[in-house]
Amino acid sequence: MAKAKASETAAVVPKSTQEQAPAKNRKYFKSVMDLGNHWIKAYVEDYELIREPSWYARCLFNTSSKLPGHVRYLSGNRTELINTCWLIGNQAIRSGSSDLMRLVEDYTGKSSLWLEFFLGTLAHLPQINSQMNIEVTATCNDVKRHSEGIKSNAGIHEVELCGIPCTVNISFLAVLPEGIAALKSHKLDGAVTICDIGGGNTSISRFFDSESVGDVLAKDFGAEYLIDKLCHSSALKALIKQAPNKDIVNRSIETGIKFKKTQVGAKLPFLAYGDSDINFYKVYEFELQDFINCRLREVIKQLEQYKLAGDQILIIGGGSKLPLLGAALKARGFLISDSGAFDNLNGLIQEAV
Repeated sequence: MAKAKASETAAVVPKSTQEQAPAKNRKYFKSVMDLGNHWIKAYVEDYELIREPSWYARCLFNTSSKLPGHVRYLSGNRTELINTCWLIGNQAIRSGSSDLMRLVEDYTGKSSLWLEFFLGTLAHLPQINSQMNIEVTATCNDVKRHSEGIKSNAGIHEVELCGIPCTVNISFLAVLPEGIAALKSHKLDGAVTICDIGGGNTSISRFFDSESVGDVLAKDFGAEYLIDKLCHSSALKALIKQAPNKDIVNRSIETGIKFKKTQVGAKLPFLAYGDSDINFYKVYEFELQDFINCRLREVIKQLEQYKLAGDQILIIGGGSKLPLLGAALKARGFLISDSGAFDNLNGLIQEAV
């Protein structure tokens, strides 16, 4: 396996919440939702893109309701949620809740927790109207498994979003496979194979002129495997002199590799652990090679077979932006999305808005 070169840094992504907002008296919106194992990516008509880590935490009633991502469920179709409140995103991490979890930890969460994540995402909007009728186009990696559960959340939900009373009426336009959305985003025709390297799984989907060919091939590993390896790395623990923190490792990888000049003028690849001056580039490089050799080897072999058969190979998903990995896959003749984390969302926006 060829060694990855330090020629890539992490992709620039929009801030989690921007300031653009529609009129306060507006009631009808279209929305697209890409609920990933690591990141929630969403768009509500006339707002900027929202991107939050897929953390969920039940919270006590004395938790401030004014926090971004805070939801209190008052009444509605989901009667089991009445009188409960929760946090979604960055504030969930900071809450210290004993019920903190990331979506990647729940095999069924993309459908069973869809409403909690969607309402928590709305609670990050810079302006929340008292009534919001939202038509949603959603995407997931396994439509057969999750579609019915996602659509069961249609209906009226009386909630407080970030402390603001709101009636949310949800309807669904469609639940689409993730690969279809990426095709629309990249405008690829003919024979195309899409490999989506997500947080909790990696999938391969084949298309011809935007029509699905065969079943999706899904592997039960993704970028989370690499992150877990780093968090259990004795070399990283020795370097930082404490047990690695998963959230800090995530943020460090998201920030990406920088280059610092040495005293002799050479450029040294630098991957900072959190906000420190500790460079764990060598540890990351070693664990990435293990990820490629031990987990991605069979996936890459399958993609190379499809490429020989004439398919264009497109690599998407947040995992495609892991530092060094994109360069290693591009060297094999695969197409690497410039906005891998947002391909599905951008394709859905073209479809629904």
